[in-house]
Amino acid sequence: MKNGKLKRTIIAWLLLLPLIVVTIFPFAVMFLTAVKPRTEVLTPTWWPSEFRWSNFADMWVATGFGQALVNSLYVSVLATVGAILISVPAAYAMSRFRFAGYGAFRQFLLISQMISPIVLVLGLFRLMAAWGLVESTTALGFIYMAFNVAFTVWMLQSYFDTIPRDLEEAAWMEGAGR
Repeated sequence: MKNGKLKRTIIAWLLLLPLIVVTIFPFAVMFLTAVKPRTEVLTPTWWPSEFRWSNFADMWVATGFGQALVNSLYVSVLATVGAILISVPAAYAMSRFRFAGYGAFRQFLLISQMISPIVLVLGLFRLMAAWGLVESTTALGFIYMAFNVAFTVWMLQSYFDTIPRDLEEAAWMEGAGR
């Protein structure tokens, strides 16, 4: 029994090995190129004559990578926190309260996800230019947040629908507020 399972495992790994090599190969080439001396980067050598770990520090300084990383973190946190702060109450309200136009609004959320963001670029640029926010990381964070709100509301509403109303009623009986 164990022998058959071992044989299947070995066969599975042998079949997966080419896929693993194809997946890891580009990363290995990138890494080896990153640690090569500058004179060897464009030459067709696989292994560098010496490993230059200082290339990473030089890249960090020369490209302003630190500021780019800070900007990316700022935009990501702003977009994520903003989308969650807007989407959670909206999704909860859509899940628990039926209102006029509920179905149309839910369809609007779904259809808005089918619009390519590239269609909105010119309008967004004009809007940001009018507000004086061109080349602003804050504006970029707000735009990403706006693009994600519809999807987040859609997903969270589906999640809130799975929470039993009895659980909320039990909490109300214990003194929790809505």
